[in-house]
Amino acid sequence: MAGTTTPPRGAEAPEGPMQTVSRFEANLLRLLYFFLGREPAERGLPLVEERLPEPTCLSRGAVRLAQDALARGCVHLLAARGGWRRERHLRGGAVAEGRLWQRTPPADLALRFSRHSLEFLIRVTAYRPGDKEPAWQPPAGELTPADLLLLYFAHQGLRQGADSLGAPELRRRPPFVQHGLCWMAYPEDYAAAPAAARPDFAPWTAGPGAAMLEALQPELEERWLAVEAGKARLTDPAAMRALGQSQERVLAAFLDALEKAGRRDLARFLVRAAARLLGPHAHAGMWTGGLALGGMRLADRAATYQAALAFVRALDRLEAWERRARGVGYFDEDYAAAQLWKADWELAQGDIVCERARAVARQADPLRQAGAAPPAPGPDANPNPGGRPS
Repeated sequence: MAGTTTPPRGAEAPEGPMQTVSRFEANLLRLLYFFLGREPAERGLPLVEERLPEPTCLSRGAVRLAQDALARGCVHLLAARGGWRRERHLRGGAVAEGRLWQRTPPADLALRFSRHSLEFLIRVTAYRPGDKEPAWQPPAGELTPADLLLLYFAHQGLRQGADSLGAPELRRRPPFVQHGLCWMAYPEDYAAAPAAARPDFAPWTAGPGAAMLEALQPELEERWLAVEAGKARLTDPAAMRALGQSQERVLAAFLDALEKAGRRDLARFLVRAAARLLGPHAHAGMWTGGLALGGMRLADRAATYQAALAFVRALDRLEAWERRARGVGYFDEDYAAAQLWKADWELAQGDIVCERARAVARQADPLRQAGAAPPAPGPDANPNPGGRPS
């Protein structure tokens, strides 16, 4: 057939002869393999820059290749990024231990992709992500957890490119603007999100979405460590406030959703990240040391420090979960969940970590740094507590 090319390397059908696809279909498959980590960025991102006329339909062979890549590639990534680890998570009110596929019935792990996944791949092959027309905004209720997982992997790939490709604009529109997993893994990407935007975690706290979140715990832990480590290099107070506000929004929505679903175990990555971050030598300068605060009003300085410590301050809520778990009795309905959370907390030395978090927050108190007395001091208060500037 004239004007055709072979599919990208590794995209051949599992059985049967080599299939021939059009140039558009080859680009679509290469982009899919890039999102799934099977093609390097230097081969995938140029295809995002390139625009090709959208065909009226895809060939049966190309659709079959895309379906096979989605089914195999997403499962492989979930297994490789954390599903292989032996962990303990809740299953029906009880604790199940093992690798993801050992602690979960196969039916609960099935990835079911809707037509919207293929429509997204066609859209990103024919147009740049930031192009406003034609709009791709599928109804949120029609996206399956598998569709959302593909969008998460696509977000990871697209954020490696230049902003000129339009990925930031894509994040301001549905379904990415409320994609809870993208918000949680990359809060820095949502610092400029509309004020009314809220991440949706309902798909990630039950069913296949919760199993995916279990598998991605190590990845999320590393991402939050990277975001916190990057704060020491931030010099612009406005950028710090925007990042901190994004973190506050995503953490509030995430922890609210976990409480509602009774899945506090899905916040384990936050406890583990905090334990690694707040070591015995942690100090406020790790978060605020690079900020250019000269001439800033005390109120603005306080708001900037508060934003810088958004994650550190969120540990108070996790600590409250542990205190609540202590009061759950053996015959209470959520006894297993409480015991699991207490075990995670003790393993991470949560009490010690929270003490260090409070010490960091005291160091970052601008009133202490300015040598001023705290608000509403007692009669014997020391007007200069001696906090050391970060």
